[in-house]
Amino acid sequence: MFRWQTITGMALGLLAGGAVLSIAGSGGGNGRNTALKTPSPAGPVLSECDGRLAELVIHYEPSAKDLVAKVYHDFLGALESDVRVHVVCPDMPSFTELTNIAGPLKCRLSPVVVNHPITPWSRDRWVALAPVADGCPTTLLSPLGEAADEIWPARAGDERVGMDLARALAPAVTAVRSNLYFDGGDFLADGDNVFVVSRVLQRNIQHTVGTREEFLKILSDRLGRQVILLENSPDHHAGMFMVSIGQHRMLVGDPGLGRRIVATASLPDLPGGPDFTPETQHRFDAVAAQCAAAGYQVTRLPVIPACDGRTYLTYANVLLDQREGRHIVYLPFYDGVEPLNSAARAVWISLGYEIRPVDCTNIYQHFGCLHCLVNVLRRD
Repeated sequence: MFRWQTITGMALGLLAGGAVLSIAGSGGGNGRNTALKTPSPAGPVLSECDGRLAELVIHYEPSAKDLVAKVYHDFLGALESDVRVHVVCPDMPSFTELTNIAGPLKCRLSPVVVNHPITPWSRDRWVALAPVADGCPTTLLSPLGEAADEIWPARAGDERVGMDLARALAPAVTAVRSNLYFDGGDFLADGDNVFVVSRVLQRNIQHTVGTREEFLKILSDRLGRQVILLENSPDHHAGMFMVSIGQHRMLVGDPGLGRRIVATASLPDLPGGPDFTPETQHRFDAVAAQCAAAGYQVTRLPVIPACDGRTYLTYANVLLDQREGRHIVYLPFYDGVEPLNSAARAVWISLGYEIRPVDCTNIYQHFGCLHCLVNVLRRD
């Protein structure tokens, strides 16, 4: 049922995209809190690879139970006792259901009841900007609008989550709305740069900005880091095909590597089958080349993209943690592709990471994975 809702919503969003952009760009008629557009002082966007995980945000929506139960059980069960997880949910029974799914935990869960529909995808709703100084709040920067929010109630609910969190967690958290369209997953930030997938420019040019230069300046000013626009990236969120591990080191997916690993193994059902075309390989290679040109040491990870362009068996869609000198990766795995899982684990281990595996078998066919379900509010 959820799969049908997701695909239908995406299709409707594509059909209505022009209308949504027009309405959102005018700021009228959709109940959006325009006060959120007012900028507030904030520091740079949080790095995804530096510091200890302290506060996280996930969404729990009961209709997605069968998809996210294994992911949340494994991930939440592997978190340390000093991590707090805010659970955005439509009502308290939903929060109770999640606690039953998760079982005994060391980490702390706290509900943020929003009383409106949501999807399970927390990552895309906002990006966190660090406090500008001690004692100042973390700022949640939400996009100007969500695709298909006019016709898809859960997406309209997602659009409100930044403000919901700010109300629930005030004064430690505040929320503002960008003048640009994006998904949080379109960005990949480390301590120096923010990598941005090419489709964000396409989504904004001639709608919210007039030129590429204006777009890059707005992003750089608001995110507080140098912006590197990926020129020819796969048409997906950045975390599906790349991950920065700090010190100018980047892991980038490689379909050719994945193909060699699974050459004699069976693959799970992928929409249209695996996509090993030269055109797709070129997009992944282009990302690796652009990272190298920016001064990054690039390591390739196996990945299997499907022909639908949305479904990936990926090992870049991870959460990273640093504590007491240890480097930890919460790493997806998938049933039925153990040679691929083993090869990905070997890459991460070779880079000095402790592996905490998370079963993502039930979620990857819905166009996302672990990183897409979890947003980071604060690192120490």
